[in-house]
Amino acid sequence: MFNKKITVYCPIEGKVSPLEYCPDDVFSKGMTGEGVVIFPTSNVVYAPIDAKVEFIFDSKHAIALKGNGVECMIHVGLDTNVLKGLGFEVLVEPGQKVKQGDIMIKFDPNILRQNHCIDATPFVFTNLNRRDITVDKYGMVNANEPFISIERR
Repeated sequence: MFNKKITVYCPIEGKVSPLEYCPDDVFSKGMTGEGVVIFPTSNVVYAPIDAKVEFIFDSKHAIALKGNGVECMIHVGLDTNVLKGLGFEVLVEPGQKVKQGDIMIKFDPNILRQNHCIDATPFVFTNLNRRDITVDKYGMVNANEPFISIERR
């Protein structure tokens, strides 16, 4: 059987928790995929793997990536779609190839707070099963620090 291990790096500095801790049922119940929720202590989102930018939401708060057979989504904050892009700066474009560690999004946490948005950031894999994903590090994790291993069986 084909077996490949992929290291995923933390896309944003903060406290990494099980996805069940996400204060939004759509994410916490795994409806969008398996993964983690990150409570950020920084405002910069980095590419967690080498990938292609598949999609950027119009409201600039979420980005979908695909690389090495892995599809993932980083969703900055909850209810941030109501901001319609206010407070978000996207530094990549759909179709662009990114290297792990490239800066993709910057956001203003003050604007999120002023608009009563929760900064919890779900990071989910949309094409993997829970058994494919091993979270190697919970708690405080630096951006660009290895924290998840993926093994496709």
